[in-house]
Amino acid sequence: MKTNLFKLLISTILVIVFLLPGGISMAESGKEKTKKSKEGSLKILTIGDSNGALPFSWVNQLKQIRSNDTIFNISISGNTIGFNNNGRSSLNTLANIGSYMEKAYASLKSIDRIIIMIGTNDCKTVFKDSLSVVPGNMSKLIIEIKQIAKLHKNKPVIYIVSPPPFGPDDMLEEKYKGGMERVTLLNEQLKIIAKSESVKFINTCQILSPVFKQLTPDGVHLNADGQRMIALIIQENLKY
Repeated sequence: MKTNLFKLLISTILVIVFLLPGGISMAESGKEKTKKSKEGSLKILTIGDSNGALPFSWVNQLKQIRSNDTIFNISISGNTIGFNNNGRSSLNTLANIGSYMEKAYASLKSIDRIIIMIGTNDCKTVFKDSLSVVPGNMSKLIIEIKQIAKLHKNKPVIYIVSPPPFGPDDMLEEKYKGGMERVTLLNEQLKIIAKSESVKFINTCQILSPVFKQLTPDGVHLNADGQRMIALIIQENLKY
């Protein structure tokens, strides 16, 4: 039963991906796979929070899907776009992006793609009165990434992946209650930021919302099936 449900959810998600503006058709997907095989593997930096740090995370699922690529993952539980979460500056991506990028360049030498999926923790209740500064923090983060890449004579394609949905409040710990309203507003702004900074935007929140309750044990963290879906959504949006 679980296998059949997962197959149904996968089919639903992929149909949505293909139909969304900016989605790709099966024919286009085939062309891009052919192009990838000619160009070889990619070097990818992923930046995330707990959903990117779990053993069955979307990053590890993406590594399985894209086995020819080299993926350097900097995902830390509690990571934010630009807040000191729990009073810790180590969980502030904007404050630490310089060291993140230098570690990635030391490992990869050059970077072809940067995939950023953070923002869930910026939507915590404690930051609800500061939500208006989050889009600006993302814009600053993208600008800083571009500047560092330029110093390395590198121009990676950057993807902002929206934070996933939250479950209803009756599923959530107190610190996340009201999160769905906040993440919906944030994702609208992230889409605008992506356009203004000429980077790619992938709206996993919109795609996963209809089936999210089946993909999370606590309304915040995705189970293995949900992580797999995020990886598949990213895979279908990567441009080679």
